[in-house]
Amino acid sequence: MLPSQGFALICYVLTYVRYVKDNSIMNVLLSVLIVVLSQVIQQMVTLYYSKCQGSNQGPNPELPTIFKVIVKGLRYYQAVFLLQFVNALLYHLRFDIEKDVCSWKHGYIFTDIIGEFDCGRGGKWPVFALDVCLLLSQLLAFNESFSVCGRALDDVERETSLEGFNSHDYGILSILRFDSVSTQAHELKFSNEGRILGANVDNSYGTIVARDV
Repeated sequence: MLPSQGFALICYVLTYVRYVKDNSIMNVLLSVLIVVLSQVIQQMVTLYYSKCQGSNQGPNPELPTIFKVIVKGLRYYQAVFLLQFVNALLYHLRFDIEKDVCSWKHGYIFTDIIGEFDCGRGGKWPVFALDVCLLLSQLLAFNESFSVCGRALDDVERETSLEGFNSHDYGILSILRFDSVSTQAHELKFSNEGRILGANVDNSYGTIVARDV
Protein backbone atom coordinates (compact mmCIF):
# COMPACT_ATOMS: atom_id res chain seq x y z
CA MET A 1 0.00 0.00 0.00
CA LEU A 2 1.31 3.44 -0.95
CA PRO A 3 1.62 6.12 1.75
CA SER A 4 -1.09 8.21 0.07
CA GLN A 5 -3.47 5.25 0.22
CA GLY A 6 -2.61 4.63 3.86
CA PHE A 7 -3.30 8.24 4.83
CA ALA A 8 -6.54 8.17 2.83
CA LEU A 9 -7.65 5.10 4.78
CA ILE A 10 -6.82 6.85 8.05
CA CYS A 11 -8.93 9.82 6.89
CA TYR A 12 -11.91 7.56 6.24
CA VAL A 13 -11.58 5.91 9.65
CA LEU A 14 -11.31 9.25 11.47
CA THR A 15 -14.24 10.60 9.46
CA TYR A 16 -16.41 7.69 10.57
CA VAL A 17 -15.37 7.95 14.23
CA ARG A 18 -16.10 11.68 14.19
CA TYR A 19 -19.49 11.05 12.59
CA VAL A 20 -20.32 8.69 15.45
CA LYS A 21 -19.49 11.51 17.83
CA ASP A 22 -21.09 14.51 16.11
CA ASN A 23 -23.82 13.05 13.84
CA SER A 24 -22.98 15.53 11.05
CA ILE A 25 -23.50 14.34 7.48
CA MET A 26 -22.10 17.61 6.10
CA ASN A 27 -18.78 17.05 7.86
CA VAL A 28 -18.65 13.53 6.41
CA LEU A 29 -19.34 14.70 2.85
CA LEU A 30 -16.74 17.48 2.98
CA SER A 31 -14.13 15.15 4.47
CA VAL A 32 -14.71 12.48 1.82
CA LEU A 33 -14.63 15.13 -0.92
CA ILE A 34 -11.22 16.29 0.31
CA VAL A 35 -9.79 12.78 -0.02
CA VAL A 36 -11.38 12.27 -3.44
CA LEU A 37 -9.90 15.55 -4.69
CA SER A 38 -6.46 14.41 -3.54
CA GLN A 39 -6.84 11.20 -5.50
CA VAL A 40 -8.06 13.01 -8.61
CA ILE A 41 -5.11 15.41 -8.47
CA GLN A 42 -2.77 12.45 -8.09
CA GLN A 43 -4.20 10.83 -11.22
CA MET A 44 -3.89 14.07 -13.19
CA VAL A 45 -0.26 14.56 -12.11
CA THR A 46 0.48 10.96 -13.11
CA LEU A 47 -1.16 11.59 -16.49
CA TYR A 48 0.88 14.77 -16.94
CA TYR A 49 4.06 12.86 -16.17
CA SER A 50 3.23 10.09 -18.65
CA LYS A 51 2.50 12.68 -21.36
CA CYS A 52 5.85 14.35 -20.64
CA GLN A 53 7.61 11.01 -21.05
CA GLY A 54 5.91 10.47 -24.38
CA SER A 55 6.65 13.91 -25.80
CA ASN A 56 10.34 13.45 -26.66
CA GLN A 57 9.65 14.32 -30.29
CA GLY A 58 8.21 17.73 -29.45
CA PRO A 59 5.79 19.59 -27.16
CA ASN A 60 2.63 17.65 -26.38
CA PRO A 61 -0.43 19.87 -27.05
CA GLU A 62 -2.33 18.12 -24.26
CA LEU A 63 0.05 19.23 -21.50
CA PRO A 64 -1.27 22.83 -21.11
CA THR A 65 -4.84 21.53 -20.75
CA ILE A 66 -3.87 18.91 -18.18
CA PHE A 67 -1.88 21.54 -16.27
CA LYS A 68 -4.90 23.86 -16.14
CA VAL A 69 -7.00 21.01 -14.75
CA ILE A 70 -4.37 20.36 -12.07
CA VAL A 71 -4.28 24.02 -11.02
CA LYS A 72 -8.07 24.11 -10.85
CA GLY A 73 -7.96 20.95 -8.77
CA LEU A 74 -5.55 22.61 -6.34
CA ARG A 75 -7.88 25.63 -6.16
CA TYR A 76 -10.92 23.45 -5.47
CA TYR A 77 -8.97 21.53 -2.83
CA GLN A 78 -8.05 24.74 -1.01
CA ALA A 79 -11.66 25.99 -1.14
CA VAL A 80 -13.18 22.73 0.11
CA PHE A 81 -10.52 22.34 2.81
CA LEU A 82 -11.25 25.85 4.11
CA LEU A 83 -15.00 25.24 3.95
CA GLN A 84 -14.59 21.99 5.84
CA PHE A 85 -12.49 23.65 8.55
CA VAL A 86 -14.95 26.51 9.06
CA ASN A 87 -18.01 24.24 8.96
CA ALA A 88 -16.55 21.75 11.46
CA LEU A 89 -15.35 24.51 13.80
CA LEU A 90 -18.66 26.37 13.87
CA TYR A 91 -20.69 23.17 14.16
CA HIS A 92 -18.63 21.77 17.02
CA LEU A 93 -18.63 25.07 18.88
CA ARG A 94 -22.41 25.26 18.97
CA PHE A 95 -23.62 21.66 18.92
CA ASP A 96 -24.97 20.00 22.06
CA ILE A 97 -23.80 16.42 22.57
CA GLU A 98 -26.71 15.47 24.81
CA LYS A 99 -29.30 16.95 22.44
CA ASP A 100 -27.77 16.36 19.01
CA VAL A 101 -26.05 13.01 19.55
CA CYS A 102 -27.15 11.19 22.68
CA SER A 103 -30.83 11.59 21.82
CA TRP A 104 -30.20 10.24 18.31
CA LYS A 105 -31.64 6.77 17.93
CA HIS A 106 -28.36 5.27 16.80
CA GLY A 107 -26.06 7.74 18.55
CA TYR A 108 -22.88 6.28 19.99
CA ILE A 109 -23.87 2.77 18.93
CA PHE A 110 -20.21 1.84 18.36
CA THR A 111 -18.57 3.84 21.12
CA ASP A 112 -18.13 0.83 23.38
CA ILE A 113 -15.44 -0.31 20.95
CA ILE A 114 -13.33 2.78 21.73
CA GLY A 115 -14.11 2.79 25.46
CA GLU A 116 -16.90 5.35 25.81
CA PHE A 117 -19.73 3.64 27.64
CA ASP A 118 -21.37 6.93 28.63
CA CYS A 119 -22.58 9.22 25.89
CA GLY A 120 -21.10 12.69 26.16
CA ARG A 121 -18.31 11.73 28.55
CA GLY A 122 -15.32 14.00 28.03
CA GLY A 123 -17.35 16.81 26.52
CA LYS A 124 -16.31 18.29 23.19
CA TRP A 125 -12.55 17.87 23.57
CA PRO A 126 -12.46 14.43 21.91
CA VAL A 127 -14.33 15.88 18.93
CA PHE A 128 -11.89 18.78 18.56
CA ALA A 129 -8.99 16.32 18.87
CA LEU A 130 -10.51 14.27 16.05
CA ASP A 131 -10.82 17.44 13.96
CA VAL A 132 -7.10 18.18 14.34
CA CYS A 133 -6.06 14.59 13.60
CA LEU A 134 -8.31 14.47 10.54
CA LEU A 135 -7.03 17.78 9.14
CA LEU A 136 -3.42 16.68 9.54
CA SER A 137 -4.15 13.31 7.93
CA GLN A 138 -5.82 15.02 4.98
CA LEU A 139 -2.81 17.30 4.47
CA LEU A 140 -0.45 14.33 4.69
CA ALA A 141 -2.58 12.40 2.18
CA PHE A 142 -2.53 15.35 -0.21
CA ASN A 143 1.20 15.86 0.15
CA GLU A 144 1.86 12.22 -0.74
CA SER A 145 -0.66 12.32 -3.60
CA PHE A 146 0.76 15.46 -5.18
CA SER A 147 4.47 15.16 -4.45
CA VAL A 148 4.86 11.45 -5.22
CA CYS A 149 2.83 10.88 -8.35
CA GLY A 150 3.45 7.18 -8.89
CA ARG A 151 0.28 5.17 -8.35
CA ALA A 152 1.63 1.61 -8.33
CA LEU A 153 4.23 -0.08 -6.15
CA ASP A 154 6.41 -0.83 -9.18
CA ASP A 155 6.47 2.82 -10.30
CA VAL A 156 9.61 4.92 -9.89
CA GLU A 157 9.41 7.45 -7.09
CA ARG A 158 9.42 10.99 -8.40
CA GLU A 159 8.86 14.32 -6.70
CA THR A 160 6.59 16.91 -8.28
CA SER A 161 7.64 20.56 -8.19
CA LEU A 162 5.53 23.57 -9.09
CA GLU A 163 6.54 27.22 -9.09
CA GLY A 164 5.17 28.85 -5.93
CA PHE A 165 4.51 25.50 -4.25
CA ASN A 166 7.31 25.33 -1.69
CA SER A 167 6.95 21.84 -0.27
CA HIS A 168 10.52 21.78 1.05
CA ASP A 169 10.00 24.99 3.03
CA TYR A 170 6.48 24.48 4.40
CA GLY A 171 5.91 20.73 4.21
CA ILE A 172 2.28 19.66 4.41
CA LEU A 173 1.20 23.30 4.81
CA SER A 174 2.43 24.16 1.31
CA ILE A 175 -1.00 23.66 -0.27
CA LEU A 176 -2.47 26.21 2.16
CA ARG A 177 0.18 28.81 1.25
CA PHE A 178 0.08 28.20 -2.49
CA ASP A 179 -1.56 31.01 -4.49
CA SER A 180 -3.61 29.00 -6.97
CA VAL A 181 -5.49 32.08 -8.25
CA SER A 182 -2.67 34.33 -9.45
CA THR A 183 0.07 31.76 -9.98
CA GLN A 184 2.31 32.37 -13.00
CA ALA A 185 3.39 28.73 -13.24
CA HIS A 186 2.80 27.03 -16.57
CA GLU A 187 4.30 23.56 -16.11
CA LEU A 188 5.14 20.81 -13.65
CA LYS A 189 8.66 19.50 -13.19
CA PHE A 190 9.71 16.15 -11.78
CA SER A 191 12.87 15.03 -10.02
CA ASN A 192 13.32 11.30 -10.53
CA GLU A 193 15.19 9.74 -7.62
CA GLY A 194 15.45 6.33 -9.28
CA ARG A 195 13.78 4.49 -6.40
CA ILE A 196 10.84 2.12 -6.66
CA LEU A 197 7.76 3.07 -4.66
CA GLY A 198 7.46 0.89 -1.58
CA ALA A 199 11.13 -0.13 -1.68
CA ASN A 200 13.64 0.58 1.07
CA VAL A 201 15.28 3.99 0.75
CA ASP A 202 18.94 3.90 -0.20
CA ASN A 203 20.73 6.87 1.29
CA SER A 204 24.15 5.84 0.00
CA TYR A 205 26.42 8.37 -1.67
CA GLY A 206 26.02 8.87 -5.40
CA THR A 207 22.27 9.11 -5.87
CA ILE A 208 21.50 10.56 -9.29
CA VAL A 209 18.74 13.14 -9.65
CA ALA A 210 17.37 13.76 -13.13
CA ARG A 211 14.92 16.45 -14.24
CA ASP A 212 12.13 15.64 -16.67
CA VAL A 213 10.28 18.58 -18.22
